Amino acid sequence: MNKSQSQRIEFWNQFNNVIIERGKPFNVRKATTDHWYSIAVGSSKCHISIDLVNREHKIRVSMWIPNDKSLYDKFYDNCSEIEEKVGFKLNWNRMENNKASFICTYIEGLDFNNQDNYEELMDRIIEYVILLRKAFSPFI
Repeated sequence: MNKSQSQRIEFWNQFNNVIIERGKPFNVRKATTDHWYSIAVGSSKCHISIDLVNREHKIRVSMWIPNDKSLYDKFYDNCSEIEEKVGFKLNWNRMENNKASFICTYIEGLDFNNQDNYEELMDRIIEYVILLRKAFSPFI
């Protein structure tokens, strides 16, 4: 296992502990070396993805739509209502030349070499996951 992989496992293990401490607002997933962490939203058509983008020192929290442009379009048609529910603007990425699409926001400050802000980052991740799930659920 290389350094990045071990740092990701450490991050996800700590994240799982925070989820459990917060009363499991969503299901815990096994910590892996992957840079992403998927959260179910009640449909196989889409899911929430948390992506660690350490080289850019940020975390992306997104509604990931693997293979359904019509679902993305439905979300986009309701973007004002969705953004009003989450309380901030989202980045909308239809990705025309790709099967997948995603709608996301970013959390700045990820640094595997300085974990002082991990608790704050993890709290914000959980907050954003809950907000995205509530905002998108009526349109799934």
